[in-house]
Amino acid sequence: MKNFLKLTFFLVPFIIFAQGATSKTFKNTIELDQNAENVWNAITDFSTISLWDSNVVDVRCGDGLAKNKRCKVIVGSGEIFDVEIVDLVDSESYTIRYKLSSGNIYIMRSLEQKAALELTETVWYTGISKRTFEKYKGTDYGDMLEQRLLEFKKYVETDVAGRR
Repeated sequence: MKNFLKLTFFLVPFIIFAQGATSKTFKNTIELDQNAENVWNAITDFSTISLWDSNVVDVRCGDGLAKNKRCKVIVGSGEIFDVEIVDLVDSESYTIRYKLSSGNIYIMRSLEQKAALELTETVWYTGISKRTFEKYKGTDYGDMLEQRLLEFKKYVETDVAGRR
């Protein structure tokens, strides 16, 4: 019984810590040879996301970008996600959240003018286990995020630039 209590006192903090450690962040930044206004317009034009994000089939969001706005995103597998814009700093950044069965995934896209214009996409999840996240997003999510930003760069520097 004494050994059981010792083991319990040792394992309980470990189990609690492991449960709380269900957050992970993915972050990627690209430099763009484009003006900030064009890039901002491109990342906030939800009707064109499927042109640079191969996982998205359609986004139904209506006109305008606003905090607390709710949208529907249809992905390649046919699933429909309710997405909410939870934060917005005009011409600088926005954060969207969508709920899964046991947690939330957040995507923040932000622009910053340094030596070149930089677009950073930060994705994190809370409340769900790594296994659940991988079930929804796969085990190679970091690689997919990098590829999505490269596709966006190609889109904004060729398609958008070509329309000017």
